[in-house]
Amino acid sequence: MRPHTFVSFLTLSVAAFSIASCTKPADKAAESGEAKATAAQVTPGAVNSDVLKALTAEQQAAVRALIRDELVANPEILLEAQRAFETKQARIQNEKVAAAFKTLKSEHAQFSFGPANAKITVIEFFDYKCGFCHAAQGWVANLMQTRKDIRVIFKELPILSENSTIAAKAAIAAHNQGKYLPMHNALMTAQGDLNPEQIFQIAASIGLNVEKLKADMEKPQVEATLTGMREQATSLNIGGTPGFVINGKLVSGFNQEELENALATAGVDVSNPPPAPGQKKS
Repeated sequence: MRPHTFVSFLTLSVAAFSIASCTKPADKAAESGEAKATAAQVTPGAVNSDVLKALTAEQQAAVRALIRDELVANPEILLEAQRAFETKQARIQNEKVAAAFKTLKSEHAQFSFGPANAKITVIEFFDYKCGFCHAAQGWVANLMQTRKDIRVIFKELPILSENSTIAAKAAIAAHNQGKYLPMHNALMTAQGDLNPEQIFQIAASIGLNVEKLKADMEKPQVEATLTGMREQATSLNIGGTPGFVINGKLVSGFNQEELENALATAGVDVSNPPPAPGQKKS
């Protein structure tokens, strides 16, 4: 008999995630801690400890030997547990995202482009210094140009550096001059370190009043907008960029095939599901 009960707490803590997204080092450490905390919640650790204490030293040694032998003989157990853990975590996170989708569409959503009554809403959390976000820029821009049934909402999530935050504030402040989208596109396609000097050069190149932009960047409203977007991402455990939400379904990282599949199945707004048979829609 495979000792799944005894090894489950070990396998849950070794799950590793590999996605095409940018994540700051501190977040990786936090994710590791979160995974361990989750494993502790779903594993009867205290029960296992009590069971071991009830055994003699020889029996405990036999159990440990059995576990080791089983893992050596069948290492795929670890992979099975990893896949099960990843699937469960993804399901839990998607449930949270789906429940919050209506709020995501209405709060801190001023950078929206496309029909207000669009059948599909694509929300992107991004960082201007994220290479995967740059890679996704062409796909997003093409959606905006060719799909009249899609509304795109941009959510600033600067996580990689202080320059990321400065760039995000500059884009938000550009909204006061009616140039958020031109500034967003210019920053997302820029090469280099995106230091403040380069950011303001980009602003001037698209016709922004740089002095007004700098003044607007210091206004409380800009910080409040940025904080609100960050809090939305944090509440949904979106710790990497890009993070896409398509009609309530989360797609982490830039995986075009997965994004296209999400678009193809995005016919129903999960924040407003159809009523069950026999029920009236409220």
